[in-house]
Amino acid sequence: MRFAYQTKNGGWSDVDVLAYNPETKHLVISESKVRGPKKDIFAYFEHTKEEYGSLLEYDGDNYFSFIQNLPEVVQNGVIFSDFDKMVKKLTIQLVSNYVIEDKLKAESASSVINKIKITMPKLKAKLEVKLDTTIEVISRVIILEDKHGQGRRYGHPMLDIAREINRYSNPNVRYAGKGKAKTEPVKNQAIKLFLEAIGKNVT
Repeated sequence: MRFAYQTKNGGWSDVDVLAYNPETKHLVISESKVRGPKKDIFAYFEHTKEEYGSLLEYDGDNYFSFIQNLPEVVQNGVIFSDFDKMVKKLTIQLVSNYVIEDKLKAESASSVINKIKITMPKLKAKLEVKLDTTIEVISRVIILEDKHGQGRRYGHPMLDIAREINRYSNPNVRYAGKGKAKTEPVKNQAIKLFLEAIGKNVT
């Protein structure tokens, strides 16, 4: 997290999350950006496209301005001494409060890929772009944690919160008695406050 690097003008910037798998030589550069008041989300749906154009035109270099710094990040000596040798796949991820219509996601990712290729014409690694909302990332963590077999705490705030959400969302109720009529009220009470907190009424 917060991988710092020096820019060409002598200043400093950072990558929000940098992740690397040495076995597959897969590097992930992830930027997390949200703007506006705390409850705002920004739609990029069919109507938005018709009015504002491509995702990049709509963005106006707000969230995607970090692309301009990518050539400095991937040059030799910043992350790796020999970037082309160490990176065979490069994933660029934006996690934001842009909600992109499902049918426009592939097209939007392609437009970002094209911009990155123009910015880094000598890049040899296979390029992938992921455009996620913050809630999509959180949801995937919850889904993956639910599938994980670990019973003890992880010691990681995000994973442990996901673990408890999964516990109360699909609990094995003990000592309430047998049958759905006995266990269902326990399940409803256990999750009630959480559902109310996210704006879902529980009857």
